[in-house]
Amino acid sequence: MPSRETRRTTRKRRQKDTNVAEKRKETHPILYAFSVGILIVIAVTFLGGPAISRAGGGGRIIFGYYKNKPIEFFPGNYFSQRKDIIADQLRQGGEQDDLQVQAYQVWRTAFDQTVLHTAILTEAEESGVWISENKLDETLITAGPYAIDGQFSEERYEATPSTERMAYRKLYREQLIHEQYLEDIFQAKRESAKEKQFLASMVDEQRRFSLVSFPFDDYPKEETEAFAEQNQERFRRIKLSRILIKSNEREAREIRNKLIDRTGSFEELARAHSKDIYAEKGGDMGWRYYYDLEADFEDSEPVETIFQLQETEISPVLESHFGWVIYRCNTPALEPDFDLEETVQIARDYMMRYEKGMIEDYVLSQAESFRERVDDVGLLGATIETDYSIGLTDYFPLNYQSYYFLSPVRSPLEQVNLSAAAFSEDFFIQAFSLSLGEVSSPILLDDQVIVLRLDDVREPPEREMELVDDYHTYYAQQSLDQDLQNVLLNPDHIQDDFDQTFYEYVFPRQ
Repeated sequence: MPSRETRRTTRKRRQKDTNVAEKRKETHPILYAFSVGILIVIAVTFLGGPAISRAGGGGRIIFGYYKNKPIEFFPGNYFSQRKDIIADQLRQGGEQDDLQVQAYQVWRTAFDQTVLHTAILTEAEESGVWISENKLDETLITAGPYAIDGQFSEERYEATPSTERMAYRKLYREQLIHEQYLEDIFQAKRESAKEKQFLASMVDEQRRFSLVSFPFDDYPKEETEAFAEQNQERFRRIKLSRILIKSNEREAREIRNKLIDRTGSFEELARAHSKDIYAEKGGDMGWRYYYDLEADFEDSEPVETIFQLQETEISPVLESHFGWVIYRCNTPALEPDFDLEETVQIARDYMMRYEKGMIEDYVLSQAESFRERVDDVGLLGATIETDYSIGLTDYFPLNYQSYYFLSPVRSPLEQVNLSAAAFSEDFFIQAFSLSLGEVSSPILLDDQVIVLRLDDVREPPEREMELVDDYHTYYAQQSLDQDLQNVLLNPDHIQDDFDQTFYEYVFPRQ
């Protein structure tokens, strides 16, 4: 377990501990993954020494609470050991991220794992889980910090201060309780025969389809231009600089007065007082579209005020959703030129973001017209008339929400992106209601509409059916993992002060 790894003082002992962990992983992979943690990510070199010296109180730092129990860091405790193990493991990966990013990732991962550990201990305590003194003694003797090359060393034991022995005893007791709790949960798992039968029925028939896709990307340029012409005020643009004040309106007005009196330049005041991503650039926002600014305000009146500014003119103090803002016009507003491809693309991006329903309705109507032609001339004839092409799917079962990974919903060579189909009830209802040769109604899948024709039905390969029971066991374990996390890591039980504490004690912002 993690607590043993950190106490290895030689490469040989560390390798031995790794071998033990690998054996545990082989015998119970789900339990191993849960007790080690789920969030090991990127390499790090910063071990957090400055945190201990700044924390005071014996080096204890509280990062939050779980059910009023502190999630604390101090040398030698679970949090500390998880941080060291993650740092060591990830450093070996050779990542070269920014030092602060590396430190944050390691400390955050250790914090998350400690929250989970604390949650398990809390639930175990409430459930009456306990570890006998004999088992604890046996673990300390055979695999504890007093072992040398796998053998208990009385000399090392006698050389360990009594306070450190007590700390080891507490840490190992907690780890054994952690393991016992998870073992009890997983061993108590029961699988329903009816559930197995139901899930097997989902995969006992596989279907293959021809399909025609109507992607949103085919939305006609002239339709985009027509929309843009009708809403051209939204595509006006202006070049601006901004100062955002979050404290109060009075401060914003004082800064504006300095701008008007020219006792400070816009760039200097932005760098000194603005609280947004443009501050370092002296407030320079570059070109902004009318619709960009609309989202910042309760109504359009402030946006109209901004777009009436002349070059170098300073706006009044305006209240936005984020605070009080002062704008300077760097280039006056320009009307959109829809002869430019770039402007048309801006309008199209706007529609995909804010008016996607219009595109959806248009494409659905095109697909419906195509479907009506299929009744007259067949699928091939309709594609020849409309210049669309016919794609294919692989064989797949009723694989709703990608339950069964061996037979995903997809087309050969990814001719058509069907990733959204696995989560569409309409897709499966229509696909598995068709008779051979029958064509579906249009089906909406994210940024496309498709029409299906059922080409073939078959039984799944024998090998796949043999794996169904094993796969259900795996799936049930994964579901239990997720359910357990959802219960233990209920946000109502967690007070997360990690960011504030990290930037105060571990890596103070300059």
